[in-house]
Amino acid sequence: MGGGSQSLLSDEAFMHLVEQALAGGLWHKLFVGRPYDELADFLKADDYQTMAALADPAVGGGIPRGQAKLAALPARTGPGPGYEHETALDTVRNRYANLPPIVRYTLPRLAADPGFRRTATQLRQEGWRDWHLLTAIANAAGNHRAQQQGLRPSPGDSPEHRARILAAMQAPERPNAPPVPAEAFTERALRSHLSVAAVSTARGLGLAVRPGPLDPQALLSVLGERYGYWTDDIEHMDRSAGRPRKVTRPLIEDVPDLLPPETDVTMFALSTDPRAL
Repeated sequence: MGGGSQSLLSDEAFMHLVEQALAGGLWHKLFVGRPYDELADFLKADDYQTMAALADPAVGGGIPRGQAKLAALPARTGPGPGYEHETALDTVRNRYANLPPIVRYTLPRLAADPGFRRTATQLRQEGWRDWHLLTAIANAAGNHRAQQQGLRPSPGDSPEHRARILAAMQAPERPNAPPVPAEAFTERALRSHLSVAAVSTARGLGLAVRPGPLDPQALLSVLGERYGYWTDDIEHMDRSAGRPRKVTRPLIEDVPDLLPPETDVTMFALSTDPRAL
């Protein structure tokens, strides 16, 4: 992710794989080298002049130059560690049950907003399921309300402060509550909130998201390819039509947790774990 890569496994699980690879013979395929600029200093300038004056063939003349490109190792496929399909569907069901009350009056306002409808259409065309939209909307609204109450997360917050933030975000929306401004639900904002929630989703699955630069799309791709993030869904109520319909889109399982210091800490992820609500 980012400029390099990082494992989503815990340190213990990662080192176990390394030890297995070494025990299986990886040691025999490792070669330790030094940069050319360092090795070249072992010889003096006179040594290079002597070699240059030698008759043909030149030293090393028959050795192919350059480095052959090796095909990258294919990414592992199949269900990821900790993924259970039925458990994932339970999580999706829990999201549909617990998130709507948080935005009970916001949803009709958004449904009547042509700009938001265009945004929702665009995101659906990219594969967003109803629960993706619902999760992003609820997180956007919940963060806005918490900030209006002066509750902002930061690294090192006490458990009590984090609990107050989460309580403000999870509170059912009141009919007389000030409307959340439309700019809180732009395409960019919704993508950002879904990415924040995806970090909690990964942690809830037992994956390790370490401090440092994180490519949100890379994380979403891993969740989609190994954890059913873009395919798991259940039959639920289509609130725009007032009737049940079958959907095939994924949801976000969130465990409340602050992001690494390098991440925007002005957002907090809602918990939709059935054990938490």
